[in-house]
Amino acid sequence: DKVTAHGRFYYRLRTFYLLLTFVFLGLIANAQLSVVHVLTFIHALLSGFRWELFLLDPMVFVLWSFVAISILFWGRGVFCGWLCPFGTLQELTNQLARRLGIKQIEIPFGLHERLWMIKYVLFLVILAVSLNSIMAAFGLAEIEPFKTAITMRFMRDWPFVTFALTLLFIGIFVERFFCRYLCTLGAALAIPARMRMFEWLKRY
Repeated sequence: DKVTAHGRFYYRLRTFYLLLTFVFLGLIANAQLSVVHVLTFIHALLSGFRWELFLLDPMVFVLWSFVAISILFWGRGVFCGWLCPFGTLQELTNQLARRLGIKQIEIPFGLHERLWMIKYVLFLVILAVSLNSIMAAFGLAEIEPFKTAITMRFMRDWPFVTFALTLLFIGIFVERFFCRYLCTLGAALAIPARMRMFEWLKRY
């Protein structure tokens, strides 16, 4: 509360943190969480949980552990707002666009209420497909541009790069467009986040 009472200081602190998340977690550690990790965890529970499967990437394991705990206390806002490399890239590019005077597009509330459900439908479709074919589900998970933009740093075939850049381009005009309407990981985290223990995080 004390930090957010000082708008300019909070903005600078948050911008620094977002840059740290993007550079360290994203570019250096390659610790971009994905709906693929959620599917892997669910199928591990169904077929026999093995720790060694999740310890192959220690940084991802540590981040997932923290996200799981933080969801119970504060919901998914801790990860989505502060620890997602692609989310930070999207927010930073939007901030730059605002500074350059690019006019923002405000989605009408009625349309927002309809678009908001898309990510949940996409997640449920991917989850249902994974019960029949996990590889097919991984293919559908490409709706997330995380692998293209963060893990492979746009070094992929042009359709994947074009898709990721298109989402970032739309995000210049519509704040957090992908996060709000298409992020299947956000949808997956939002479901258990309903069981959070406290309401410490205030929205404004």
